[in-house]
Amino acid sequence: MNLKASALSISEKLRVLDRKNTRKVFINLLKISISIALLYFVFRKIPFREVTKVWSKVNVSYVILGAFLFLASQILSTKRLEFYLKANDFNLSFKNNLELYFLGMFYNFFIPGGIGGDAYKIYVLNKNFGWNAKKITSAIFNDRLSGLLAICILILTFSIFLLPLKWIFLTVLMSIAGFFLTFLITKKWFPAYQSIFIKTFFISILIQILQIICFVFLLKSLGVNENFTIYSITFLGSSVLSLISFAGIGVREFLFLQASKYFDFNTSICISASLLFTVVTAFFSLLGLVSMFKKFN
Repeated sequence: MNLKASALSISEKLRVLDRKNTRKVFINLLKISISIALLYFVFRKIPFREVTKVWSKVNVSYVILGAFLFLASQILSTKRLEFYLKANDFNLSFKNNLELYFLGMFYNFFIPGGIGGDAYKIYVLNKNFGWNAKKITSAIFNDRLSGLLAICILILTFSIFLLPLKWIFLTVLMSIAGFFLTFLITKKWFPAYQSIFIKTFFISILIQILQIICFVFLLKSLGVNENFTIYSITFLGSSVLSLISFAGIGVREFLFLQASKYFDFNTSICISASLLFTVVTAFFSLLGLVSMFKKFN
């Protein structure tokens, strides 16, 4: 009976694992499909030859400056995750953390349909150090939550410069409410991170500001010198909606296409800048290859 029960238990676990893997593959394929569909729609409106024409006049110096700022934002992101890991008494050297971070970026960007970057981090840390997988997951979840909160606060902050005066109070109130609601959620459900909430939030704000400035430099590399506020809001909004697409590809371009209908900026240029940001992301994601076969310790 025990052997039979054990066999049934193993069989049930395999079925659950198979369902999880099937669901994960389905979600990834859906994200890829969304990216392809959105890019198809965008390039029906703006032919790709217009993008290449814009790129032919790019100021490389601004692109390099933007790339350095993007790299700085990723290094800060690594440091933020380090605080969440340490809150669980998980100590990982900054070098290993950085290598693992870029490896996660590589998985997210270049292996569609496979294991996600965050899931791979959980697997590596659990396998190499024996750390509790649930605690690692909670650390990564709160790391992402901190980033999401920063994006939403910045969107509301930038909106103040565009909205009528009567809406400013409501915008400020929403920002404060969002901040304290997230803090209360952290305090109730993830008390281990309560002491680092403020610190990681401000790191998240700085990360997003660095990425915004990076995008502004990409715009300037294409000759744009105005409307940076609405560009920034659209860029931040695409970061939130990137969850529904593969590596954010397609969503960012689609949002800029739609925003160009209501605001005075050149559609071809903003889509070209968006694709340049994707190229920069892909370039640094390739750094993950360096640690592909590394044993973390």
